[in-house]
Amino acid sequence: MKKSYFKLNVEDRLFEILSSKPQWWRELIEDSELYCNIRKNNRINIYYRGASIMSLSCKDDKIEAEIHNYYLGFEKDLCDKLNLKYGNVKCRPEEIICRLPSIKKRVEANKKNIACLEGDELNGKNVSSEKFIQSQMYINDKSYIDTEFALSLDDGTDIRIDLVKLSKEGEVCFEELKLIDDGRLKPSGEKPAEILLQMDNYDRFLKEASRLKGQKAEPIIVEYYTKVLQIMKNIGVLRTELKPLSVREYVSLYIEQTYTKKHSGRDKAIKTIQNVCKCLHSNIDEVVKQYNNL
Repeated sequence: MKKSYFKLNVEDRLFEILSSKPQWWRELIEDSELYCNIRKNNRINIYYRGASIMSLSCKDDKIEAEIHNYYLGFEKDLCDKLNLKYGNVKCRPEEIICRLPSIKKRVEANKKNIACLEGDELNGKNVSSEKFIQSQMYINDKSYIDTEFALSLDDGTDIRIDLVKLSKEGEVCFEELKLIDDGRLKPSGEKPAEILLQMDNYDRFLKEASRLKGQKAEPIIVEYYTKVLQIMKNIGVLRTELKPLSVREYVSLYIEQTYTKKHSGRDKAIKTIQNVCKCLHSNIDEVVKQYNNL
């Protein structure tokens, strides 16, 4: 694993400019529906309902904002017909902030970010998407300090872990989120459940990362999130006063119980998932209890 995956400069010009709280930045961080995550190589991603609607970086002393033009109202079919780029484009951050109401509507229209805000359900199930639930977990629990942590293992395998939390003891804890009806939690024919390979890759990540040390000989992950929290404090989005001291030796699987009605098929599915989770660190017992109490 490369040390460059944890490259982060607390004194980067982007963070310096944002620490002065320009008006557009204040507008953004005061919006309770949005949240920002610090990224390696000195970038910031802004999220709404789990969708990254803006990426910020600094070049030639100017802040650049990158956004997928889907969120600006572009349609892929028409872009293809007219030979226009459909993808990420660069704007001034102020231009994006001024379009936030319409950008939010575009996010809400995407099934990846759908939410049951009024408690609605369909066929005995809460239909909120995994991305929306992830966003609510982050927004509502200040112990979360990051989402979508991504890098590559030594063999080139790409990983992306949903959530990162800091425990009361200062432990950096990685969490993978799945909805109870996610097919990856169950075997498919003779094939084992996909979640087992996914969690095995995460275990390899922790082992590879444990061999890397920071400038003060502390674990590279501890050093990295110490910098992340310092940057969050400088730019006005700090969520906790706790400090990273160690790294939890395993990645937890957090399963969201979205069923609102019991059914024999669901009974069987949950028993299958419970069996798959026997060798994993998960909240499956809590999930089973929640389902049985319906």
